[in-house]
Amino acid sequence: MKENLTPEQRRELQLNFWGALAMSAFAVVYLIASIAIPNISTAQWYDSPSLFPIVIGLMLLICSLVYLWQNRRGWKISPSDIEQIKDYFKSSTFLRLVIAAGTLAIYVFVLLGLQIGPFQLPYEAATFIYLFATMAYFRPKGFAIWKIVLISVVLSVVIGYGFSSFAKIPLP
Repeated sequence: MKENLTPEQRRELQLNFWGALAMSAFAVVYLIASIAIPNISTAQWYDSPSLFPIVIGLMLLICSLVYLWQNRRGWKISPSDIEQIKDYFKSSTFLRLVIAAGTLAIYVFVLLGLQIGPFQLPYEAATFIYLFATMAYFRPKGFAIWKIVLISVVLSVVIGYGFSSFAKIPLP
């Protein structure tokens, strides 16, 4: 293999290697969790509820290990790469990513389970709050707030009504 890689090719190798390594670790954890699924006493190995998750975990592990091997030259990180990583963590792009993940976590873990006494925040209201907050933060300059409110209301109602009435899926 050629060692004369462009910076973009080197970066791609690095990202592929470290991503494949992370996916391999996830696959191992997933496989262990799959094996720990309790088996019914009458079930055989081919009839066990853990069979499909084990197969998926094995396939994921095999594919990620193959990809890891293909990108094995990407494990090296130079000092300039470390500086780029530090700059990325200081960038506004990373801050926006953290805020997006944070608002999603607040939606899932706080808003959907918010209960004050006998009152529980309806799914549609929690979804409206999440959509409005996210779109208001990420809106382009000049985009009207009333449009964000309208989009949030329509999507919340359509999603709530669609899941509960059409699909007959109970919402949290």
